[in-house]
Amino acid sequence: MAFGAVIKLNKKGYSLLILLILILLYFHFHDRHVKKADDRISLLHLLQVSIEAAEAGGKFVVSTRNDLKVESKGKTKEGLDDSVTTADFMSHCAMEHVIKSAFPKVHFVSEEKDVGCELAHKLKEVVEPQLALQGDNVLAEAKDITMWIDPLDATHEYTEKLFQYVTTMVCVAVKGEPVIGVIHNPFNKTTSWAVVGKGYSANLKPNVKRGDSDIKVIISRSHSGTIKEVLEKNCKKCKLVIAAGAGYKALQVAEGAVDAYLHITEIKKWDICAGHAILTTLGGQMTTKDGKPLMYYNESEPVNTEGLIATLKNHDYFLNKL
Repeated sequence: MAFGAVIKLNKKGYSLLILLILILLYFHFHDRHVKKADDRISLLHLLQVSIEAAEAGGKFVVSTRNDLKVESKGKTKEGLDDSVTTADFMSHCAMEHVIKSAFPKVHFVSEEKDVGCELAHKLKEVVEPQLALQGDNVLAEAKDITMWIDPLDATHEYTEKLFQYVTTMVCVAVKGEPVIGVIHNPFNKTTSWAVVGKGYSANLKPNVKRGDSDIKVIISRSHSGTIKEVLEKNCKKCKLVIAAGAGYKALQVAEGAVDAYLHITEIKKWDICAGHAILTTLGGQMTTKDGKPLMYYNESEPVNTEGLIATLKNHDYFLNKL
């Protein structure tokens, strides 16, 4: 038996070999290109899905309002029940279904955890949002995206039927920066949205000036802590407006109804991310009480314990007031 034999190819054999190599190279680079394209998502698509998710959750918030089972997740630091309702869970499942169906590779963080969503809550008659964004569409890598959702903001007030404060929210962060914010009020059927550097919904009118000269500050109704006493000492010119829902309060700032939203106790990032993106788009700011940036990475701590200042302008005035 002879070993080390040399295989000789004729011209036809060389041609077939070269063709085979070219085919292998084509599929190698084609697969890489397709994979790369599949991992990139447009901000416009993210915005459309975010609006659909917020509105889908909102439908369950409205439909379940008179048939609630209310539970407590424990006590807040202010001694109130940290309530959760069937509406919270159903809204979460609807929002999760919309997001996962569109973006199975995107990481998302929700206020509600370990919720059994056995049934896909597909909703009919979802209205296609009318969007008008400026400039070219921007693509983001799926691995860099985190979606923060709040299926029902102001749950405590929801159980009291103070529906004006209730919202569902979706926020898209890219590399920790909030770039898309959606705040939907299911009871007055308004959806406010913004994309940093691209545009915002028509109902947001940040240049509207208030008719009075008071410095109006909006604070939490149920999570105020010692903020009233602190502001009486450090901001004597401030006139306090009491309200519920982080989404509602952020929109009050965005719409120019108040000068600032201030918060002194801990607050979850799914409560503030959407409002943060909206205010940034409108030229405003949201920081900790000391002016530090707020980031929204996949692995970041979901609780902000360093206070909150949200403004459209004159942000420096409110620094260190808390």
